[in-house]
Amino acid sequence: MIEHLPEPIQLSDVARAGTLSPFHFHRVFRDVTTTTPARFLTSLRMAEARRLLLVTPKTVTDVCTSIGYSSLGTFISQFGKLTGLSPRRFRCVVEQIGHIPVEELVEAGPELAAASGPIGAVTGLHGEPCNALLGLFRLNRPQELPTMFHAIATNRLVALPPVADGDYEPIAVAVGPSATVRDVLATPIGVLGRIGFGFSPVTVTGGRCRHPFQVALRRQRRFDPPVEFTRPLLSLARRRVLRISHSTPAIG
Repeated sequence: MIEHLPEPIQLSDVARAGTLSPFHFHRVFRDVTTTTPARFLTSLRMAEARRLLLVTPKTVTDVCTSIGYSSLGTFISQFGKLTGLSPRRFRCVVEQIGHIPVEELVEAGPELAAASGPIGAVTGLHGEPCNALLGLFRLNRPQELPTMFHAIATNRLVALPPVADGDYEPIAVAVGPSATVRDVLATPIGVLGRIGFGFSPVTVTGGRCRHPFQVALRRQRRFDPPVEFTRPLLSLARRRVLRISHSTPAIG
């Protein structure tokens, strides 16, 4: 999929590459990645679309054809579902707030004893401190919007905002110490960073989980399910801008 992204790719094509029948390949693919080949391909194409919009002067139409879409309307619709923005608006928003370092989005949060939401930690990277984007997703739905999203420091317990009762899968992506919002959104597909999945589902009752959960970062694999953090990351950056503007005293 990555190597032939601009081409029209059918289920039969990838099944043939895996030397399986389309039906059997579809089932195995979903068992391994937790998503379907079609959704996996769409996520890859949207990631490449974000990169092209941010690092090239290509028009929206050129970006559309560059990632294998023949219909501009379909591309804009799919892009909007994942990011909450049109491609043109996405480019403008990132120009405005993409310079914000992810490190500035990390919040200390409440004391653990006073926490009213889940408590957990993202660990790994040989104990070296870094930041991570953490989301709580409904089980087997990493391509959908996370129910809860936070930028946190690794290797320590963190109190998170309350979430609705239910079962969640925590997923985290490591972010470099100097990375900006734009850097994260413009990462090329195929670049294997650090990603982490919870050891077991997080069950939330009364807004909290019974025991702290842990997500261990590891080297990303090509068949890990694409995780969509675009919309919540931009929302987090926007809230930071609003906080700064509200806290800045008026001159005169």
